[in-house]
Amino acid sequence: IFSFVACLKQRPNSPNSARVRSTKQKMTKIVLACLVAVASADYDFANEPPKVHWTRHDKYDSARVKSRAGKGVGSKPTIMSMDVTYTVDGDEYEGYVAYPTAPDPKRPDGFPGMVISHAWYGLAEGEKMRAEEAAKHGYVAFALDMYGKGKRATDRAGAMQLIGELNANGPEVVKMRAEAGLDQLRAGGVVSEMAVVDESLIYSTGYCAGAIWATEMARSDWGVKGVSVFHANYANLTAFTTKMADVWMQYHHASYDRVGDEGLLELETYLEGADVKVWETVKYGGTYHGFSDPTNSIFDDRAAAQSHASMFAFFKASMPKRACEDSTTWHKNGNEAKNCGWVAEWSPRCDVKGEGRVLAKDACPCACPLTRLPL
Repeated sequence: IFSFVACLKQRPNSPNSARVRSTKQKMTKIVLACLVAVASADYDFANEPPKVHWTRHDKYDSARVKSRAGKGVGSKPTIMSMDVTYTVDGDEYEGYVAYPTAPDPKRPDGFPGMVISHAWYGLAEGEKMRAEEAAKHGYVAFALDMYGKGKRATDRAGAMQLIGELNANGPEVVKMRAEAGLDQLRAGGVVSEMAVVDESLIYSTGYCAGAIWATEMARSDWGVKGVSVFHANYANLTAFTTKMADVWMQYHHASYDRVGDEGLLELETYLEGADVKVWETVKYGGTYHGFSDPTNSIFDDRAAAQSHASMFAFFKASMPKRACEDSTTWHKNGNEAKNCGWVAEWSPRCDVKGEGRVLAKDACPCACPLTRLPL
């Protein structure tokens, strides 16, 4: 009772308190959220919001991605995606890979990689859609499998059973499966047979329980460049050490997440204690645990889109800036003398189109430094 009353006192003080108090309906949501928070205090997963029927094609249909191959610098990549089987300690696991099909001449060492850790239901449509989304942003993305091929939950009871079986194996087995997923992006992994990954630029992301495994990749110093997790379950905070000091860390927190504001402050304390040089926490007002998952009944489209755009910007900012290099073949249509050197003489020429309708600012980044952000 005391916990419930304290929750009621705390929640209207959120940044959206005026809006939350504006109707009886939204006040009812606060009461229900507090009941869930109190009930789930000792059971991190038992009170997850119910799932809804959804497939990634409702949000993103890869068949509608139009190829612009051959259109030159700046064209959007066509992607390939599929289920893939890999082996961990003699057992089969089934992940999901998505990657651009055309090489990027600006990335001679390969594409950046992204490993995606699923929520407690197991690898599902939501994580597969996020892998395809990452591929559209120029990543080779791999959604790992922590449970084993064919082991997926369709309800809360099944999810509780699967994550219980996983954790019953002990922390070393959990870490082994997480690292095996990461290794699929590296030389010798199943993904390396399909696309070239720049192993100095591998990133980790995860949802709910998957945030624990995604964060472990930084904690254990497995060579990830950055981590961004969503409505995370915070675990092993005391295991944060200076080994993760150079990993960029980002957390997307629901306003009414089960860990509460106290849990968020505790996380920030441990990030500072580990001397993490670049970290940020972002809180989304009026949202609940699972807000970024389109298969979740409390999915928030605006917060989901904003948080993932923030993740891509965060990862991009961590990448070393490459020296610009102008194309030696680009020129204005019908006039080979009007090349990148000609463009550099006057900035409005950066919007001139060349062969294949390639803009000068895309082909001549040195000539147009103020019109094109570094990748």
